[in-house]
Amino acid sequence: MVFQNSISKLKEISLPGTQAHIEMSSFERLKFLNIHKSYELNALKASVLICVYKNIQDDACFALMERPVNKGIHSGQMCLPGGKNESFDESNWKTSIRETEEELGLDRTTMHFIRSLSSIYIPPSNFIVYPFIAIYNKSPNFKIDKNEVKKVFDVTFESLLNDSSQIKTDISNNYMNEIEVPAYNFNNNIVWGATAMILSEFKFLLKAIHY
Repeated sequence: MVFQNSISKLKEISLPGTQAHIEMSSFERLKFLNIHKSYELNALKASVLICVYKNIQDDACFALMERPVNKGIHSGQMCLPGGKNESFDESNWKTSIRETEEELGLDRTTMHFIRSLSSIYIPPSNFIVYPFIAIYNKSPNFKIDKNEVKKVFDVTFESLLNDSSQIKTDISNNYMNEIEVPAYNFNNNIVWGATAMILSEFKFLLKAIHY
């Protein structure tokens, strides 16, 4: 109950939005958004979930996953569970929990809504992503969809709040080649791009409630 009450306090904090996103943004992303002012007009929609729970060590944490290597734009990257909004989804929130259930095998009926975070645009795939926070009130038993997920791993709140986890890394892939991109290093799992920016806002909220 103490854990749930603490997480519920996140609802009370005003979102920093762009302020938090910029801290983990690449130079190329900032340059793109400065030039393309109307990017939202034709963007597709997706939703992701920060699914909060306690691991077997009783540490507060959330799930990240690694995409398999394929021909997709975000091949091999670390990310939050989530995906494209479908016509049958009742809301962005429903998309986030449906996708988390499909990708990680978690029961969506056990995901309890806490709040939404600031939306974020991803230029390479032309998606606006809507992030959400939920509490998962039981010990997770991951059953991954191997077509969508290579692995899933816990990230403790302590790891996210530890400023030593913030690093700079070089990124070279089929749509960018840039040095010193802001990123997080969670046990050698390098998280950058939109996922890092979403986690930056989540980190801001955790600090605000003095977690």
